[in-house]
Amino acid sequence: MTTLAPTATAGRTRLRTPTPERRILVLGVIAAAFLLTQGVAQAVTPFIRQDDWPFLLPAGTRGVLPTSYYNLSEGRWLNSAWWAVVGQHGTATTAALSYAVGYAALVAGMWRVCHRAGIRPRPAVDALLGIALFASCVWVQLLYWPGTLTPSVFVAAGALWLLPWAARTPMRLGLWLVLGEIAAVLTYPPIGVVLLVFAVVLLRDAPWRRLLRMAAVWVAGFALGVGVAYTLNWIVYGHFGIQLAGWRRFNPLTSLDALGVNAGRWFETAGSLWAAQWWALLVGLVGIVLGWRDPTVRPRLQRLLLAFAIAYALDGAQTLATGVVTEARGQLWTWLFAVLPVALLLIGRRRPAPIPTDHKPPVDRIATVLLAVLALGGVLAWRADIGEHQATRMQYAAIAATAAEHGPRTATPTVVVYQDPALRYTREGRIMASTLFMAVHQELDGVLPRWCIGVECRQLAQRAGSGPVIRLGSVGGPDRVVGVIVPTPPSWL
Repeated sequence: MTTLAPTATAGRTRLRTPTPERRILVLGVIAAAFLLTQGVAQAVTPFIRQDDWPFLLPAGTRGVLPTSYYNLSEGRWLNSAWWAVVGQHGTATTAALSYAVGYAALVAGMWRVCHRAGIRPRPAVDALLGIALFASCVWVQLLYWPGTLTPSVFVAAGALWLLPWAARTPMRLGLWLVLGEIAAVLTYPPIGVVLLVFAVVLLRDAPWRRLLRMAAVWVAGFALGVGVAYTLNWIVYGHFGIQLAGWRRFNPLTSLDALGVNAGRWFETAGSLWAAQWWALLVGLVGIVLGWRDPTVRPRLQRLLLAFAIAYALDGAQTLATGVVTEARGQLWTWLFAVLPVALLLIGRRRPAPIPTDHKPPVDRIATVLLAVLALGGVLAWRADIGEHQATRMQYAAIAATAAEHGPRTATPTVVVYQDPALRYTREGRIMASTLFMAVHQELDGVLPRWCIGVECRQLAQRAGSGPVIRLGSVGGPDRVVGVIVPTPPSWL
């Protein structure tokens, strides 16, 4: 039995083939979304976060951790495989462009699943749906790790494009769930929840027993993915498991006191997450209330809410057991909590001829307004986030370019770095110091600067008010040593 589409032949579902007009709409909207959100700027001139460089540079590059560190601490085995074959042979720009292509394919795949699930509104409203799916105010926070996360968007995009085919039979769907979740765990685990959510959307109002069985298979896939990562670490490094980094504040559940601490961390993180995107939460809740009142939408909405509940339960269980919280940028499903309940209101709303505005059902108008709010809010969130990162990128690139300047017949200067001691050992200070180091590294064709020492630091501290680049000339003659001062960390960090 299948519930995937209105017609079936010989026991198999026949899925509607998108019309050429619909394909053109999808391509045009995604291209427009890249321009509207300034995604093109990040793709062409990327800002790179400091812990993405290990997946962009060759092995043994001074100043960056080896990718094996991320295998052992996070289980990123597919990311390391991508680095070995592709990442270390490219540049930051090729990585960012690859990520952009993968993200476009991912959004198209999500949109396609919505269409196959019967959410096929009129073109204007459909365009709003596409922009809302694209402009996730959560996903934009991942753009600055293209070297690390490009494999994850390719995994997610490929899985979503295969989903309608896999959902034709229980065997295929089970295999899809297991393999997709294992690949998610070995690249970036939060994308696994996205796969589960869209599988539920495509299954429409499938029997609860089938849905629960699918959720159990997905959880089993998660466990298998963790097992694969643990086993690979044991085979290669002699350690069965992962060694969590200190900044994750590992706090195993060994007592009631630990339970209280871990529960407090989870509630604090959840509160901060929803406070940061309260407007999207409000839109999602309005969509849920309206969908619950509609007997056509209610069964599908209930199943969607189950998927979200599983995601939240798994996140809570992880934090309670380990004390490790998922940062806001990892909660990719929270944006879908806003978009998909509203999208479900559009089930069966597509009509062969336009209906005058004053005759449209109220739910149609409300759903259109809600999608417009999400699309506009998401675009503005992307523009603000990318704009801030681009401003910082240009600031640091200008500092690096000035520090590396030298005449055609003069030697490359020695660049030393100074940072306010009050910031140097803070999280924000370390992140931005590393960013400046890598900016200079690029300008000097792979040569890293060094931290200042002794008299260099004192001179730079005394002259800090004269600008971020100061020529010391204290070693080997004039202009041979150039000091750079790490700017104050930006507000977005």
